[in-house]
Amino acid sequence: MTKLPKLTRLLVLAAVLGLAACASNERAPELSPAARRSLAEAVDGGDIDTAGVGALRDAARRAPNNAAAQQRYGLAAERAKLYPEALMALDRAVAVGGAVPALLLTQGRIALEAGDVPAAALAYSRTLDGDPRNVGALSGLGVAEDLERRHEEARERYNEALRLAPGDWKVRSNLAMSLLMSDRAVEAAAVLAGADRDPAAPRRARDDLALALVAAGRRNQAISVLRADMSEPEAATLADEFAGFSRWLASQEGNTSAVR
Repeated sequence: MTKLPKLTRLLVLAAVLGLAACASNERAPELSPAARRSLAEAVDGGDIDTAGVGALRDAARRAPNNAAAQQRYGLAAERAKLYPEALMALDRAVAVGGAVPALLLTQGRIALEAGDVPAAALAYSRTLDGDPRNVGALSGLGVAEDLERRHEEARERYNEALRLAPGDWKVRSNLAMSLLMSDRAVEAAAVLAGADRDPAAPRRARDDLALALVAAGRRNQAISVLRADMSEPEAATLADEFAGFSRWLASQEGNTSAVR
């Protein structure tokens, strides 16, 4: 199972998802350290030390039937990037606390972090069983389907989510990435049009818009978008790196080695 680099976590998923995905044996091109640091500033929430995780682990063990304790432990393990451990904790939280949407959504996100796409899809599907209008679950299930190369189904989820929340930039970013995976860069850029002018748009939406613009052959516009968050030389460098990444991303459409 090949872990994709940091860029995929920033661009393929909504900010709430922060993905480390599995894909084909052909690795995506790595970003330079400076570019990774620049992008990471937009989404990283800080680390938690081992002692902090250990304390919550011990508390969860002392209260195995307390869903809140399991959830706190799972979230701490996630922040420490102990994804399998985090997923086990959330599995326990759901088993104890029941199919509560908040627990299931967290379970789905951590399953994606752990690279367990079927488990993520199940968690999001269970959320939708009880709440079919849950925008986060629709978008999360779309991400899982994209990672399984089921792009048309994924886009149906995103479009349904956007009918419920048309201004949700996280969902728009996921839809744009899905289109890029099908080599539809012009449409992807259209989905994110205005992200560089809307003060409510997150950094990720601007980055994704720039990626789509580069893929559509509009490098100068992409640099203009990136300039909102970095210097012009940094923007030019990142635009060039986006060009390689966008070519790799589009090449995945015909790849049948779906995530398992």
